[in-house]
Amino acid sequence: MNETDFAGERPHHYRAFGLAIASDMVLPELTPAPPGPPPLTPPHVVIRVVHTGREFPDPQAPGTFRFGDENCFLLYPQIGAFRIAAPGLIEVEPRPGVDPALVCFPLLGPVIALLLQARGSFLLHGSALAAGNGAPAFAFLGDKGAGKSTTAAAFLRAGFSLLTDDIIAIDGLESGAGRISPAFPQVKLTHAASTALADADLDARPDVPEVRDKQRFLLGSGFAEEAHPPGHFFLLTRGPALALRPLDPKERMKAFLRFSYGTRFGSAAITPAMAARHARQCAALAHGAQAAILTVPHDLSALGEVVDFVTTRLAEREVPAEVHSA
Repeated sequence: MNETDFAGERPHHYRAFGLAIASDMVLPELTPAPPGPPPLTPPHVVIRVVHTGREFPDPQAPGTFRFGDENCFLLYPQIGAFRIAAPGLIEVEPRPGVDPALVCFPLLGPVIALLLQARGSFLLHGSALAAGNGAPAFAFLGDKGAGKSTTAAAFLRAGFSLLTDDIIAIDGLESGAGRISPAFPQVKLTHAASTALADADLDARPDVPEVRDKQRFLLGSGFAEEAHPPGHFFLLTRGPALALRPLDPKERMKAFLRFSYGTRFGSAAITPAMAARHARQCAALAHGAQAAILTVPHDLSALGEVVDFVTTRLAEREVPAEVHSA
């Protein structure tokens, strides 16, 4: 990518999170909208590149972040400035000379998450998949390094379809018809995980020198095309052997609050109106979905066993009492 990828003669059209997106930037991570003339109806979201002449601080300076119900501002000195000007508009001002690929990291992470939050979605930090037959989605939640993306990639290799990796956006919870829409066909894996899953249908994207902990991979196949209702949530933890412990409704509520994506921004990002809505959505999900703590081995060679173990639990429709692998 080069500077010309920041803009073009006309917007580039994509779909992600159930939204039609028109972007000044080329976004290789996103699924292009079907070929043909632009839709007659306006896009749900516009990503606009702006140049205000802003003087950026030193690249090593701390960032600046301001939050509101519908208007947020995020300044990453090394990357650029991002403003959510409305629930349908993101303004991007790249730092002069920055690699466009680096701009995509906050844009398709915290920035779009805040926009989805402003639009009323309930967000969790994790990876979600579907069997592709209309069955409810299942998802993996956990702390940083718990293996969410690695576990999701193992299920991709086994024939399941990816809904999202990183941001799980659930809409319609308060109406009793929650749905997880497909985000975009990318997973991020450590070098060890990508080696262990070398036979999966994943295409490595070019490295970004500033981001070294994980490599990006685009899916060659296996990306879900339709939204699915949320079903099972597995909270990943590490241990000597596979085990599953179901959570009761109160524990589910606490888990969904803990792994909410919005909590990553701190209390300043949750306005009073958002806090009330967030609590209602969390309670609705805790009432309608199932959740369990899934203990998995550290050994990456056990990923196939993890897939078999979880697939068996999904086939049982309801998470049974505490289960250990044989």
